Amino acid sequence: MKPGASTMEKPNGTPDSPCLRSLTEPVRNAQLLLAYAAEAGIDLQPETIKAIVRMRHCCETGQIPADLVELETLFVQATKTLAKAVSPVTVISLRASYDKRPDLSLIGRFRALLWRSPPQVSLAILSVRRFRFLAFVVLVFLLFVQIYWVIGSSLTTDVDATLKQKEKDEMQLTMLQKEQQRLNRQEEALFAELPAKSAQKQEQTEAELKRIDSELDKKRDEISTIQARMNTYELAVGLNYEILGAWNNCWKWPAQQVGRLVGGGQNTGAGNSVPSEDPYQGLLRAQKTANFALNAMQLYLLPILYGLLGAITFVLRTLAEQIRTLTYTPETDIGFRLRMNLGALAGLVIVWFIKKDGEAQLPFDSLSQYAIAFAAGYSVELLFAAMDRVIGAFSSNSAAQESRKAPASQAQGGGQGNG
Repeated sequence: MKPGASTMEKPNGTPDSPCLRSLTEPVRNAQLLLAYAAEAGIDLQPETIKAIVRMRHCCETGQIPADLVELETLFVQATKTLAKAVSPVTVISLRASYDKRPDLSLIGRFRALLWRSPPQVSLAILSVRRFRFLAFVVLVFLLFVQIYWVIGSSLTTDVDATLKQKEKDEMQLTMLQKEQQRLNRQEEALFAELPAKSAQKQEQTEAELKRIDSELDKKRDEISTIQARMNTYELAVGLNYEILGAWNNCWKWPAQQVGRLVGGGQNTGAGNSVPSEDPYQGLLRAQKTANFALNAMQLYLLPILYGLLGAITFVLRTLAEQIRTLTYTPETDIGFRLRMNLGALAGLVIVWFIKKDGEAQLPFDSLSQYAIAFAAGYSVELLFAAMDRVIGAFSSNSAAQESRKAPASQAQGGGQGNG
């Protein structure tokens, strides 16, 4: 029986075979790798190229050769050799970079409305757009939180300086008023004793009165200066309370909305008016409330965002390298997403290690905690590798102790049995 006798005819007259049809996809994959190897200038043996070309020719013509088994064996070996030669590039990575498909993303749909046709993009381009958009969102949100934190920190610092200066001026004013009262009583006593004294003593008393008047004038000037400065505190307190209240409302609003959803729509937020009984107490309460939010952002939110930004930076660099070398595969997106989660966690964890009572520890005194959080998110492997080493050291010590205890217990059991 001839090799082509068992084939069927295609509508266009080309013979077709179920055997060759099953090899169509492997041949296409091998042809794709061969084309990449030719473009990249990778040296291949002529036998490898010949086996792939012969199999492609058989699939295109539909003619089954007499040495089909031998040809298929050579084709498999050639494909294996070709895959090793072009590694780490694979068929999947080449198709992810070369094959085009309709862009169903929001940007693709918007472009389809403009150009009246859906654009064709590869999976690699879609991945770049996705992670680039995530990086943009994280960066914008991080800048917003960082600027918001800086503004709040500046406000609380100014309020703290104002309250401390006010307290200092009040103490100084009280001391000056007491000193003024003491000098007034001393002056009144000298005036009362002046008529009964002799002329010589009257001159001494008048000189003492002049000295007291001079000191009183100095005290009055100092009291007037402090009182004028304290009058400006009233305006500063009202202005700082208004600004600090607006700053607090920015982070209180989401919490209030959640409270309304959970509590049945009741808004429990307090007003922003300065308490009429004591404006300084209201400003102090606003400052303490702002400090809670500032500490939460400094210790938790900002390190997480910086760690996440570091992880996304690593993902973008890795993705750019994979696309340049045609090694990107859709499965790597899973690792990239996990990398982002681990980066955010690493940014939070590293701050716990280097911060104690608000002071930097270890050899990181010259670096900001946010720079360290960014570096931890970028190099997740270093942090968790160090943690694994610590855990492994303790585990090995425990295993060594148990192994030393086991022979001792066996020796004791053997001694009792002999007895």
